[in-house]
Amino acid sequence: MTRVRMAAFDLDGTLLEHGALTRQAIRMLKILRQQGVLVVIATGRHRGTVPWRLHDPALADYLICNCGAVICRPGGETLWKSTLSAQEVRDLMALGQPFHCTYAASRDRTTYLSKAEPLRRRKVKDGDRQKYFWRYYMYLFHSRRIDGSWADILQDAHFTTEKLLCVTARPEDELTFRALVAADGRFTATGSEQAAEITARGVSKGSALALLAERLQIPREAIVAFGNDDNDLSLRDHAGRFVAARDSSPAALEAADQVADSIPAAALRLCLDQEAKGAKRP
Repeated sequence: MTRVRMAAFDLDGTLLEHGALTRQAIRMLKILRQQGVLVVIATGRHRGTVPWRLHDPALADYLICNCGAVICRPGGETLWKSTLSAQEVRDLMALGQPFHCTYAASRDRTTYLSKAEPLRRRKVKDGDRQKYFWRYYMYLFHSRRIDGSWADILQDAHFTTEKLLCVTARPEDELTFRALVAADGRFTATGSEQAAEITARGVSKGSALALLAERLQIPREAIVAFGNDDNDLSLRDHAGRFVAARDSSPAALEAADQVADSIPAAALRLCLDQEAKGAKRP
């Protein structure tokens, strides 16, 4: 019997509802930490916005941000990070040129956007047209509009980014663009039909979870992970059990060891049930 020692949670679509933690999620996180389970938030968001979404830093032990490019403490201490160079970003944008991509670059506690090349993708939800990337525009204290185009910005050879978010002009082009980026061999391309999230080669939520677990000497079978989207799939390879929310992406549902109607309830059962086995897969 393997006791769960670490629980890793995606935020959007997994713990958050309408952009906020539910009371059930807050209660669950508090109970897990009180019972000695290390809580890890694994998200595509940059580290500036995650503590704000958690409200209370005491709800988590570690943060994995920017799709695995950063491991830090909720209080801000950086434990590890990976970046893309200015040249790598230029090469990525060259790949995106046929798709008329627009971009957001995340670094430290800020997401950088070009005033000259704003993100344009919109989505329709329940008949309402919404900016899909509203969170980058609405976090006024964590976003920065840069004067000039990306070509101007990347003239600075010291410019680096932990994650480059790429939005194709047409949603149907996103998978093709991601495939081209992956074929380059220098990058990891994840995301969904809405956008591509690009990090350095081998960098993902799963790789960051594995690095953190190694440092803390926690075996894979003592880890359970929770997610809902394609960029959460890498967590599956480094956790004894992967649980998907009911309304997850098709790929996440197919990969899941368990599908849960309520992530907070499932987490409490798995993490506090001493009879629960950590690993269902070889």
